Amino acid sequence: MDSLKSLMDRKEYDLVLRLTKNADNPNDLFYRISAFLGSGKYQEALDCIKENRPILQKDLLMLMHVHIEILCILGRFDEAFSELEYYKNLPYESQQVEELLKELPNYIRAEEKKKYSFVNLDEDELIKKLKSEDQSDVLMAIDSIRNRDINPYLSSLEKVMMEFPKQSIRSFALLLLVQKQTNHILRFNHMGNIINVNPSQLTPPFVGEEFNDFVREISSQLKDPSLSETAIQILSSYIIYIYPDVLPADKELLLAALEYISHQYLQSKKAPDIDEICLKKGLDKDQLEQLIGQIEKAMDNF
Repeated sequence: MDSLKSLMDRKEYDLVLRLTKNADNPNDLFYRISAFLGSGKYQEALDCIKENRPILQKDLLMLMHVHIEILCILGRFDEAFSELEYYKNLPYESQQVEELLKELPNYIRAEEKKKYSFVNLDEDELIKKLKSEDQSDVLMAIDSIRNRDINPYLSSLEKVMMEFPKQSIRSFALLLLVQKQTNHILRFNHMGNIINVNPSQLTPPFVGEEFNDFVREISSQLKDPSLSETAIQILSSYIIYIYPDVLPADKELLLAALEYISHQYLQSKKAPDIDEICLKKGLDKDQLEQLIGQIEKAMDNF
């Protein structure tokens, strides 16, 4: 579809995602996956593959390339080998597919070696990786610093926290400093606002009974396991995106927003509309729409 290609060339990923929301052919679905990747939404790209694999297998060569590459980007090398076995057990497709099946084990091993080679990088090399425009380099550098003295990297991490385009990457840099209990005043670009933070005084996310109780409430209220798992995944991304801000106090409103967005994300045929949710739960429609918009904005920029 030429229009999708043109949009991809112009990096209009959000529009491609909207146009392919109900895609049911391999061509459009591969553009959708590419738009997720272009937006840095690797998990969403992987979810799209899992949900549409029977359709995508009509272009098995492309699917294998993309699927294994995404798993390697996510560092899920064991899963990559497991999926490779799945593809090996499919009926014969073509000589090209057979050749790729022979090449992919070496590709996975090379990517695994590349990832773990970061552990052995010296200080100057890690600082160089922190300055990279590639978010995979930055994330792997952040992970490699986790077990090192943080002080030599503070200025580079602050630069990531201030200047990296994606809020999620800026937040991951801050979360590392929170984990290391870094007792310094540092600048942090928090959704476009520059604030001063002392990581040692910040409460880490995903801790405490309140968070655990809310996760249990999601699982209890959203009976469908796929729906509840999606809602928890969206919640986790939202927490990282808004950090060090905390979740809204109105958990009923938050749960309703997560339920609505999860239905939309899964393209559920049983998705309730906003009016239906508000009527059922006695919620203010304007407040719910505002929160849904905030969470969707976070997801679009994660």
